Amino acid sequence: MNKLFVSAVLISALAGCAGTNFDFSKARQVQVGMTEAEVTSLMGPPYSVVSREGTQIWVWSQANGFTGSSKSISFIMRNGKVESVPAIPESFK
Repeated sequence: MNKLFVSAVLISALAGCAGTNFDFSKARQVQVGMTEAEVTSLMGPPYSVVSREGTQIWVWSQANGFTGSSKSISFIMRNGKVESVPAIPESFK
């Protein structure tokens, strides 16, 4: 019975959160010119990477099924380096 309960709790926890956990305070540290390795070291691996017209868009996204909250951030990469970073409001936690 305990194994069943633990399994149910783990499945619920996994179903409640999806994506890649990240922190906006770390995202604010990403700068134009940083390498892929530097960004990954700071942010962790991206949730997805989309290639378009010679660039890549690296995306970190997280959703919480229990609270309905979600957050995401993306950086444009070209030739292995950050080409563009978005402005991130201080109110984003």
